[in-house]
Parts: sequence; C-alpha cells; structure tokens
Amino acid sequence: METYPTLRQATGVARILSKRSSCTIVVYRQGDERFVAAHSADRVDGTIESVYRDGYVVPTLLSKTTR
Repeated sequence: METYPTLRQATGVARILSKRSSCTIVVYRQGDERFVAAHSADRVDGTIESVYRDGYVVPTLLSKTTR
C-alpha cells in the first residue's frame, strides 16, 4: 500500500502493478490530497476512485467513476 499526492500518480502505479503482478489494485482517496494504491485484500480507508486489473480500469459498483 503506497500513498501519492495526486490521483494521476496513484492510477499510474495501479495500472503498472496490476499488469505486472496479475492482481487487482484499488485506488482510493484519503483526504483532499492523498491517494492510495493498495491490493484488493488490503483494508480500504477512504472513497474508492477506481479498480485496476491486468493494467485496465474495471468498472465496479464500488468505483466512484466508471470509464
């Protein structure tokens, strides 16, 4: 679980991690300028922004935005 100052940084890391390690990565917001990229098994403490699997965003009911 890593923390980043921008959503763009967190989603970039999530894309890479989900592609390289073949796992699901969740990006969520903790406060105004704090975003976290975490494995799906980690505890989420914030608002889920997006979910990534195999390098791509996965639309879910938990995601704030869908693309």
